[in-house]
Amino acid sequence: SLHDALPISRVVGGASMQRWLVGVLAAGASASDVANWRSAFETRYDAVILGTGLKESLLAGLLANRGKKVLQLDRNEHYGGAAASLDLSQLYERLGAPGEQPNQKKLGASDSYRVDLAPKVVMAHGAELQLLVHSGAWKHMDWKRVQRSFIYRKAADGKPDVHRVLATVEDVLKTRILTTMQKSAMVRLFTWLEQYEEDNPKTHSVGVVSKTKLNVHRMSAAAFLRFWEVTPEMTHVLVRGMALHDGPMKALKKMPAVVLLRKLKRYKSAYKTFPHMTSPYVYPSKGIGSELPKAVAEVLEEAGGRTLMGRPIDRVLFDESGKACGVVSEGVEVSADCVIADASYVPDKVAPTHQVVRLYALLAHPPHKCKDAMSCQLIIPAEACGRKSDAYLFAGSQPLRLAPSERWIVTVSAKVEGETEGLSAMAIAKRELAAALPLLKPAAKMFAELSDVCEQSESGEESRLFVPATCDASSNMGSAAADVEQLFERITGEALDLDA
Repeated sequence: SLHDALPISRVVGGASMQRWLVGVLAAGASASDVANWRSAFETRYDAVILGTGLKESLLAGLLANRGKKVLQLDRNEHYGGAAASLDLSQLYERLGAPGEQPNQKKLGASDSYRVDLAPKVVMAHGAELQLLVHSGAWKHMDWKRVQRSFIYRKAADGKPDVHRVLATVEDVLKTRILTTMQKSAMVRLFTWLEQYEEDNPKTHSVGVVSKTKLNVHRMSAAAFLRFWEVTPEMTHVLVRGMALHDGPMKALKKMPAVVLLRKLKRYKSAYKTFPHMTSPYVYPSKGIGSELPKAVAEVLEEAGGRTLMGRPIDRVLFDESGKACGVVSEGVEVSADCVIADASYVPDKVAPTHQVVRLYALLAHPPHKCKDAMSCQLIIPAEACGRKSDAYLFAGSQPLRLAPSERWIVTVSAKVEGETEGLSAMAIAKRELAAALPLLKPAAKMFAELSDVCEQSESGEESRLFVPATCDASSNMGSAAADVEQLFERITGEALDLDA
């Protein structure tokens, strides 16, 4: 078990068991449903996980792959929770006007769409990829290449523009956003990056005849960029586009150069993970929101655990010392050494930190200025759109099996920075995501949703109840992966070794 077994004072059996069986059979449950649930609650688990969201599912797979017995329960009949993949009818039911139905003759068959409520592209190198491999989910999913990686900028004339994130010397030589002198500086930097190895000090030197050794552990990221004479224009490409830094740019003054270099190397290395990569990202066919938890369900089954859908959760159980020791579902108790719960299952244990607005657009064209990409991630830096935080755009179409032929699903998201009282989700979306709206016109249909980002009020190490933070606005897996790593260490008391 994860920790020493906790005392369980409540045990269900005998007459209460018979009453429960009669009740669920009367409610229409099949004999196989009853058998599955009965065998499930008769087992003591290392962890019971409530919800099948992205983070909950990754944790379930990581624990199961390390020999832990895991039971994952979801009150919904569909996988994914607040990050599910919906077909078109489900999207209209969730966000459309009452009674509104999709025009399937115009838009295509409802079941040919998979709209991820919180899409997250996966960097094909480093922690994000290894989390999926170590969770066991990777091998059960059909992964596809994301075609393009873009960054939004303001051109010299002040007009908005979209440009590919530069990653190679060839990219630098071909780009139209740099002068000849700027290209020369970037070629030198990218050439040096190709041979740089963090553990090999010989590669930290610059120059052929007169060498300068860079102390990348002591110098700041800002000093490193100054050394290479990186212009503000290219700083955004490197820091926002490649390193995926989403904090204030002034944080570069305190960030060690070695941290920035790890992120830059990860981005460049991701192009080499699989053949024919045209961006550093991959994405699962049919969407990540539902395909990931489905894959983890197979992992749990192989490891002696299980996933059960459509199971109402009455409450989380705590022992006399205040530690979580199981859950109650439809009056039946399940014992566990710890409980991991989506925030919606334990609203009294979390607090909202901010809100995220997401705009879902159905298009008959790729986003404008995105080079006819069939799929892409576009980062809209705060500095380029008059915001305090970045906005994100993810677009997918038929090659990712997210939409029928000649249709695109585009999701634009951002942290809400203005007032929301008295405003509709669509009004908030149009204000917060104004920079992206011209890229979407004309849209066949648009929906908007406002959601709270909630975090646990305490670490969970004392209570043995662990609540992952709800998904943030980013359209990449980075922050979710970092949260999962931290949670895994708090749950098990051991750091997650992704190099093992």
